[in-house]
Amino acid sequence: MVISLDSDRRLAQRIRSVYADSPLLARIEQSLRPSICPFDLVVNAVPRGARVLDVGCGSGLLLALLALAGRRIIGVGFDTDRNAIGCARMMVHHLVDTGSMLSFERRDATDPWPRESFDVVCMVDLLHHVPVRAQEAVFAQAVDAIQPGGLVVYKDMCRRPRWRAAANQLHDLALARQWIHHVPVERVERWASNRGLTLEAHAFATRLWYGHDLRVFRRPTS
Repeated sequence: MVISLDSDRRLAQRIRSVYADSPLLARIEQSLRPSICPFDLVVNAVPRGARVLDVGCGSGLLLALLALAGRRIIGVGFDTDRNAIGCARMMVHHLVDTGSMLSFERRDATDPWPRESFDVVCMVDLLHHVPVRAQEAVFAQAVDAIQPGGLVVYKDMCRRPRWRAAANQLHDLALARQWIHHVPVERVERWASNRGLTLEAHAFATRLWYGHDLRVFRRPTS
């Protein structure tokens, strides 16, 4: 099943409903995020019934969208933001009828990750928040966390054209109070290739003035 984005208004209403227990500002923020992030591309890359790890999950919106899309996943998300994880944990109670099982924990991407392996590891708008010296190591952890035949679904902000990259830097400076460091997507492809992954899908998408690079890598079965 493909997530329906036929009505931005209906999707926003559904998101607000599953975040009904969160503060008003958080509900509004989550309902607006699909307007600037191509979650449909990420959701459609995740197989039904997969065990999914969402690294830097924020308030858990990606796993919530997978559940709402009928993916029936077992989803684990982690993030360093205590308030965001609190919102994610409250959101889970509104998705019990979707057939998905979601859980969330607080930890940093540079800390040790959950020990179990996953069918899919998602990294959405994460690496540009990671210190440059640690970016490759975090990506390597994503590779280590997937089972043979599994996927790394990587989505991050583009570096070209520069005006789109600058728009995102200003966005994060204003909202996250952080000067981010974009990773060239070619570098990510090289990291993946060096670890034996194959590039299964790629896309470039724009939402408003933001630009997005999507890459889906698969780990060999043997």
